[in-house]
Formats: sequence, structure tokens, C-alpha cells
Amino acid sequence: MSKNRKGAKREEISVRKSGGKQKWQERWQELTGKMTFRLFLLLIGCGFLTFGTFWFLMQYQVQFYVNLVKNGCIEFDAKQITEDMKKKAENIRFADYSQKELIDYLEIEKYDDGYTSIIFYDEEGQFQFYALDYSVSETFLGGAFWYNNTYYGGLNWMGQVEFLDTTETVMVYSLHQSLIAAPYFFCSLLISMLMLLPVIIYVWRRMRYVGRVKKEILIMADGDLEHSVTVKGRDEIGILARNLDEMRLALEENIRQEQEGKKANHDLIRSVSHDLRTPMTTLYGYLEILDQKKCPDGKQEEYIRRCIDKVEEIRALSDKMFEYALIYGKKEQEELTELFLWELLEEMESSREFLMLNGFQVEEEFLAPEEVKFRGNRIFFQRVFNNLFSNILKYGDREQPVQLSVKTEKGYVEFVFRNWKRKEEEQVESNRIGLKSVQKMVELQGGHFFAAEEEETFAVTIGFPLQE
Repeated sequence: MSKNRKGAKREEISVRKSGGKQKWQERWQELTGKMTFRLFLLLIGCGFLTFGTFWFLMQYQVQFYVNLVKNGCIEFDAKQITEDMKKKAENIRFADYSQKELIDYLEIEKYDDGYTSIIFYDEEGQFQFYALDYSVSETFLGGAFWYNNTYYGGLNWMGQVEFLDTTETVMVYSLHQSLIAAPYFFCSLLISMLMLLPVIIYVWRRMRYVGRVKKEILIMADGDLEHSVTVKGRDEIGILARNLDEMRLALEENIRQEQEGKKANHDLIRSVSHDLRTPMTTLYGYLEILDQKKCPDGKQEEYIRRCIDKVEEIRALSDKMFEYALIYGKKEQEELTELFLWELLEEMESSREFLMLNGFQVEEEFLAPEEVKFRGNRIFFQRVFNNLFSNILKYGDREQPVQLSVKTEKGYVEFVFRNWKRKEEEQVESNRIGLKSVQKMVELQGGHFFAAEEEETFAVTIGFPLQE
């Protein structure tokens, strides 16, 4: 017993885990289907990609500048400047000249392009003076374009210049990289911003889709319900488009049914009004003859029989009107009450006797207790039985038995009506309005309807859920 309990408990835990996993999967699919979530993920991904691209490009600024210098795009050679100063300094004494005279003699001013700096140090490495200073604001460039520590890139030069009386150390610095600072910054920024292109494309495509749905809604508003709404994607806009298209189909179907109903009602009124006129005129004539006692000898019974025939014609026409109204009229909730099976069997018994009086053989099979009950409308059941037995009377073959069965199965009580069809040359044309009205009345009572037609037989099964 304990092993069974443990096994059942494990199975229950397993079912709970699988159910929980399935719920999380459904929630995740629902979340990923939302346009806001997709856009959020796309923005985060593209944001990181943009920042990473910009950072990567900025790290290669110095290498890019060095390549420009090596390829001759920017003219600067610190080593050559130092060599020129060496040739001129080897014939003079450093102490005999002032700073300005020394600068003029060494022709340092010709290197003044605003981006070059030349500094002199003594033999002990102590600073002496700026022979040339650049005019570009390093602070501004460094603060604005992130180049605080990236200007030199191995292109600066430190060398010794020998005078007759001393040896000076000369430092040649370059800020020519500032020439490309702003262009390189903005080009890097532009290239990095291109990483946001997927976001722009996604938003543009969805907005274009919104515009397309808008046009299709306007087409629907103009009355064209045959033009379908384009459905794309599983996000909110796609769901909205799908619901709009379903609404369009439902509206189109409702309009079609309404038009069919109007046409059917119009045809019915015109047909019934025409058809009623003839039997009523004839009936009135026979009744007037009988009332005035002008009936010829031996004709009274025949006239009465003719009156009954005309009344039957009028009844059939009124039934036809009811059936059309039921099928094409507005659906209304009918009052359902508790019915016992034996009540309906009484209705079937009278119809069975009527068939037998008209020359039919009837085979019955009752496999359901008469005490079972279900909910329904007794008037509807009378109409259902009248229609089904009338169809058997019109289209059934009197040479073959009519099979009636009642049984309970899977919580339903089912009525089965099966007959052989009359030969083709004897058949009466059918518009199947009677079967449609039967199906409608069965469905209004919460039951199910099934008709099966074969080459020689025709069967109808109707079922209703049992009550406890």
C-alpha cells in the first residue's frame, strides 16, 4: 500500500512539474509575442552593439592616425626636424646666443604649424625653454573627443643636438592628430549609430503594416467585406488584424444570412399569399353551398371531404410559413422544461398509428427506461415529430418497414428514424425546409441532429442530454 502511495505521489509531483513547465512556456511565448517586449530586447541588444562599436573604433584612433602619416596623408617627420637642427648647431656655441637668437638661427619658426612643439633640456635633463609650442588646446580636444592619452602614437622624437660647448636634448612633440579628432569622432559615432538600424527597420515595417491595416479597415468601412485583412506576426498588431479579419468574416456571414432571410421571407409571403387564395376560395365555395343547402343529392359527403382536403392544404401552408420563420427568423431563447421520456413516446405513438393507417409497416425498438428525463420544449417536440413523420409519409417506401428506435448512450437519449426511400419516379420534390426546421428546433433545445442519406435509405438521429 505504501509503495502505491509513494508511486502516486511521485506521479502527482511529476504532473505538477510538467504542468508548471508548460505554463511557463505558454507565458514565455505570450511575452515574446508582444511587440513591446520584442522592441525592448532589440533596443537593448542594439544599444550594447552601438556602444561596443563606438568604444572599439575609438581605441583604434591612434593606429588610424599613424597609418595616415605613414601613407603621406599628413606631413610630419619629427626625426627630420631634429636632424636639421643638428647640422646647424654643430658650428655654434649654445651659450653665445639668447633663446630668441637661437630659435632664429636654427630656423625653428618654419616648423610652427600650430600642431608642433619643440622643447630643450640640458645635459642633466633639466627643462630649459620651449623653442616652439603648439597653439591647439589639448584640454578642449581631450575633454570633447576623448583623446587625453592618445596623441603621440610613437611619432614624437627625442634626440641630442650637439653644440660646440654643450649637448642639448631636444623633444619634438606632435598634435597633428587633432586634425582628424573631430571628423574621426563623428564618423565613429555615425558608424556606431548604424547598429541601431535593425530597430529603425523593425519599427518602420510595423508602422507600414499599421498603415496597411488602416487602409483595409477603410475599405471595410466603405462596405467591401470581401477584401481580407492582412495578418502578419503574432504581436499585438497581428492579433488585432486577425480579430478584425474574423469580425469581417462574421459580419459578411451575418449580412449574407440576413439577405437570405429577407429573400426567403419575401418569397414565402408572395408564395403563401398566392397559394392560400386558391384553397380558401374553393373552401368558401363548398361551405357556402353546404350552408345554403344547394348541394346535389349524394354529393354532401364528397363536398365535406373536399373541404377537409382544402383545410389540410391550408394547414400545410401554415406549417411551411412556421418552418421558414423558424429557420430564417431571429434566434430567441425558448423556455425549456423538464420532460419525461414516456411523455414523448405518447406523441410518437399517435404518429406511428397514423403511418400504419396509411399503409406503412413500423418496427419499434425501445432500449431506454421511460422514467429518464431531460430538458426540452414539448411544443417543439410535437413539431419535430410531425415534420419527421410527414417526411416519411411523403418520401418513404410503403413496401419496406419504417424503423423507430429510442436508446440511451453516453449521457444522451437518442431517437432514430429510418426509412427506405420511394422509387425515383414516385418521389416528390423536396426543398428540405422541414429537415432544416427540425435541426433548428433540436439545437434550440440543446440537442444534436444528424441526417444520413444513402442510395436506398434515409435516417435521422436526434439526441438530448439526460438530467440527473
